[in-house]
Formats: sequence, C-alpha cells, structure tokens
Amino acid sequence: MSEVTIKWLGHAHFLISNNKVKIALDPFDSSVGYPMPDVSADILLMSHGHLDHNNASAVKGNPVQITGYGKKSAKGIDFTGVKTYHDDQQGKSGRGENTVFVWEMEGIRFAHCGDLGHLLTEQNLKEIGAVDVVMIPVGGFYTIDSKVATQNIEKLKPKVVIPMHYKQPFMGDDFPIDKVDVFLQGKKNVQKVGKNTLTLNKEKLPEETTIFVLEYK
Repeated sequence: MSEVTIKWLGHAHFLISNNKVKIALDPFDSSVGYPMPDVSADILLMSHGHLDHNNASAVKGNPVQITGYGKKSAKGIDFTGVKTYHDDQQGKSGRGENTVFVWEMEGIRFAHCGDLGHLLTEQNLKEIGAVDVVMIPVGGFYTIDSKVATQNIEKLKPKVVIPMHYKQPFMGDDFPIDKVDVFLQGKKNVQKVGKNTLTLNKEKLPEETTIFVLEYK
C-alpha cells in the first residue's frame, strides 16, 4: 500500500495526498492571518460556508468541490458528509451547520471535523464509524474547546490526532481562541513533528492514540 501525506496549511486547511489524488480541505482567506499558501488539488472539501473555511478560489487545479451531507464520490474516492453543528445549540447561535467529512485512502480512514461545535452524538459516531486519523479543532470560542475535543477523541478512538484551528501569534484579536498548548496539557503520546507534513502508512500507524502537532510552515 502507498503512503498518504498530510500537509497542514494552517487553521483547518489541509492537503492530503497519495500518488494519485490530492484532496484539499477548508481553505481560508487572508483575514485569518496565515500566509496564503500555493495549493493545487483534484478534490476540494468544505465543511461550511464561512470565509475562513470556504475560500475555493485559493485552490488551483479546478478541483471537484464537495460540500454538505451524505455520500458522494470523486476521483474514485467515496466521501461521507456527517451533519453536525458549529455550536452546541444545534446551530441556533447563528453559526449554523457543519460537516464532518470521512473518507479512506490507502486503507487509512480519515475524519476532518471542520468547525465542530459540540460533543458528538451517538448518531454522529455511528455515521462517522471507525477512523484512524482525526483532524479536530481545539481552540474553543468558535468551535469545541480542548476539553470537548478530548472527549470527542475518547469517543472516536483514532490512532492519529492532528489538532487544528488554534491560536497563532500572528492572529489578531478577531480570533480569541486558545493556543494548542491548552489542549496538549496533561496529554501523553504527543509528537511535535517540527514541520507541516506527516506521512502515514496503514501498517505503521501507532498502536495507541497519538497526537501529532504540525508546524504550519
């Protein structure tokens, strides 16, 4: 089986690829504060309609765009969009709905949680199913905080956790979210990768849940 490379471009924006397909997720706009990356992809997944997650124009290559819920396919990959919310009030705060995307590449099952805002329900967990790799927001305020992120991870039981959507020094006061250190406090099996890419092989996934902290550069 081939390897899968996960590249973190900042915030909730990733590029996930094998030797055949490149999948981009949740591209941000310049308001977030991250440098705008140069990205080309075959498929673009967007969890919801906010500007820091749906800047489709920033992704080159005329990718197939996938949004919303249910089962969809592109470039030979099957995706499941699981309906969740951007808050813990079923979207009633005005933040609306959110999609958790689930798919498999090279035998590895991925889940990208977008701007998840609540503890996953039993129905959510059933629809998501067993996953190996979870990209999950941990910064709080707009999304789940470190405590709820931890509870969701305990429910999902993935092999690999990649925290996202947390405070960086260059973000302005418009993003009143926690640094990743708040989430990491007291956690075991933490690996600081020191770069923005992580390469995974199904046969070499960690036996216990391991948190990989990527550098956006």
